[in-house]
Amino acid sequence: MIARDCHIGICALLVILSLFVETGHSIRCYQCNSTSNEYPFQCNEFLTGDEHLQPESCDYVYGAQYCVKHIGRFEGGIGTKRFCSPVHMGNYCDYVKQPGDKLTYRTCVFTCSGDGCNLAISSLPNTIYTWIMPMSSLIIWRSLFYT
Repeated sequence: MIARDCHIGICALLVILSLFVETGHSIRCYQCNSTSNEYPFQCNEFLTGDEHLQPESCDYVYGAQYCVKHIGRFEGGIGTKRFCSPVHMGNYCDYVKQPGDKLTYRTCVFTCSGDGCNLAISSLPNTIYTWIMPMSSLIIWRSLFYT
């Protein structure tokens, strides 16, 4: 009886500790530039998922916590750019007219903090919580009622 109670206590402790597990990998973002020669037509404003682009690790950006999608006028051109960032750049649209421009351009910045979230659609749920919670519940249920 004491061994069974100890087993249940250990399982409960593992479930509680699993709630505080954080992954050790960096964020993964879509990274492309519509003015690039590598993917000239794949990095547009609305990625549909049929392109060959996949979220890539942001290990090379120190402290990267966010994915950014920038559409409109940037770096002397017009297009879409997706990249990693260590700072939250906000979520806004603005109208930009630089010296020499005849037109005013709409420029938008969207910042998010989940893997692959700078696509056009919402990001997938965190896979750790998707698997840990049901498995932990199953283990506890089994130890309580089937041992």
